[in-house]
Amino acid sequence: MNSLLYHEIFELFNKTEKRADKINILRIHGDNNLREFLIAAFNPNVVFDVEISEYKSAVEPEGLNILYLHNEVQRLYRFIVGHPRRPPGLTSIKQKGLLTMVLESLHKSEAELLIRCIKKDLHIPFLTPKLIKEAFPGIDLGV
Repeated sequence: MNSLLYHEIFELFNKTEKRADKINILRIHGDNNLREFLIAAFNPNVVFDVEISEYKSAVEPEGLNILYLHNEVQRLYRFIVGHPRRPPGLTSIKQKGLLTMVLESLHKSEAELLIRCIKKDLHIPFLTPKLIKEAFPGIDLGV
């Protein structure tokens, strides 16, 4: 697992002023899961169809949560329209329940980041498809 939570990586990204340094932060922390997260957030062909319901934020201190966004990225297929790994009998009610369980198990900051990913708006200044492609040549952002 990454030594930093995703929101910590993006906080570093935000604090860095130079474009080259922002790219370097992405490359340093940009394992396959972070790249998949960025694809999910930026590729318009990745469409989420899960309802985000009210949830209770986890109370555990940062880093001591049951789940981490780094690992949950591998299971986002459950919420993506037409994904080949999505179980055929997964109803919208089950999806909603799964997402609520995930959100309640993640650290508050990671849960908020996942919601912003699903809504396709991370609210991270200067994190653009162009910059991501520069950091990770060949990444499929669909644009």
